Amino acid sequence: MRRIIVLLLLALLTVPAFAQEDPNIQITFPPPVYALQGTVSIIGTVNPPDLQNYFFEMADASLDPATASWTPVTLPSRNPVVEGTLAQLNTTIVPDGIYTLRLRVVLQGGQTTFLTVGPLRIANNLAGAEGDLTVQQPQVVATTPAATPGAEVPAEPTMVPRPNVVNELPVPVGGQLVDFDDNAAELMLEAGMTWVKWQVPFSPGDTNLMTFVRDRINWSHEHGLFVFLSVKGNKDELAAMGDEEYFPLYAEAVGQMAAMQPDAIQVWNEMNLDREWPQGQIDPRSYTELLRQSYEAIKAADPQVQVVTGAPSPTGAEGAFGLDRVWNDDRYYLGMANAGAADYSDCVGIHYNEGIISPRLQGGDPRGDYPTYYFPLMMQRALFPFRDTGKPLCFSELGYLSADGYGALPSGFAWGANTSVAEQAEWLADAVTIAGSTGNVDLIIVFNINFTQFVEGDPQGGYAIIRPDGSCPACDALAALRTGS
Repeated sequence: MRRIIVLLLLALLTVPAFAQEDPNIQITFPPPVYALQGTVSIIGTVNPPDLQNYFFEMADASLDPATASWTPVTLPSRNPVVEGTLAQLNTTIVPDGIYTLRLRVVLQGGQTTFLTVGPLRIANNLAGAEGDLTVQQPQVVATTPAATPGAEVPAEPTMVPRPNVVNELPVPVGGQLVDFDDNAAELMLEAGMTWVKWQVPFSPGDTNLMTFVRDRINWSHEHGLFVFLSVKGNKDELAAMGDEEYFPLYAEAVGQMAAMQPDAIQVWNEMNLDREWPQGQIDPRSYTELLRQSYEAIKAADPQVQVVTGAPSPTGAEGAFGLDRVWNDDRYYLGMANAGAADYSDCVGIHYNEGIISPRLQGGDPRGDYPTYYFPLMMQRALFPFRDTGKPLCFSELGYLSADGYGALPSGFAWGANTSVAEQAEWLADAVTIAGSTGNVDLIIVFNINFTQFVEGDPQGGYAIIRPDGSCPACDALAALRTGS
């Protein structure tokens, strides 16, 4: 059987070369009607005079290219190539089947050119490499930001363009959603929010990851909201694979996400805890190396995508649990700053989610005077190590916990039992006002908008500003801050 497959592949090499419309954008290998296995070198030319970047994506060959779901399969590149290797395609990241391969070339002016070749059979299982393939000639389709009157309108690109959004709040505000929710999006827009955050679980080899990301970018942009992707890796996979193997895979993935034009990507989450980073390996220097690789991949794909550092969990627990399990956030921020994290980010991530008094206060919390309890002190805690860099803060989680409408809080969150929904709304609006007055905050993501989970140990629904009865007092409080309101 193997000999038959080899003979089939050799025979397919005799297929005549297909016509190319632009000599500066060509694919010479693989040709159409070809079976691929393992890692394949894609040969060709990408050398337009105003190149921004290019990458390859794939879709089911039976679908219309204009409406198919295209999955990025290579890391974006900004380097022009003339009759050489454009990319290394790892065919094992998609299931065996018949596909169309598409080259996406983005020009400096924002125009996008597509070149497709197919059908191509992905045949890593040799037993599935037999069967007929129908010849399909490649097409070059150019898209421009605005169609010329009277000219033929090209097929719409796969990705929904970024919205043209004007912020009317003291500082740009968004919120984290747990799922697609048109009603929540409408309430967010009425409140003056301009961003939506999605938590993205990264796992090497996840063939559904890019579809998951693409769908959330498109939905958000369709609703007029910028997209904040918080890409959370898996601590167990990181521990098993090690930094040298895992970091490049993570960086490659966020680079592919950046090519789909989100507006910001956050690299990891609460990496100062052994809940999120391998126990015994917590180290801001190691994290900063991941940040560096990710930053370079993201900016190579799209320089407009903002890179936000992971936000350490606000905590003072290292004395009780030891540095193998947790680093205090101020120690971790200092380690990040000393390792050069400012050179590989546009914004420093920060969380604030345990407030039970007004954010205007810097004392009087019944739990004590630890700085993470107080909103102004928490900002100072994160800003101080980066004071010479000019890097702003981006709150990737800011929320107030209220049990109203849910009942008793889990024991670990009993500190929030006396916070009312009215206080949640008032304090959130005050925090936005304070952040805007400092000039040090570029973004606030409210945690959260529409979560409903409220079980022992996990009161995420209590943080939601859309309450169980469907009301959103915090939306009204934010709307009152809008310019001209």
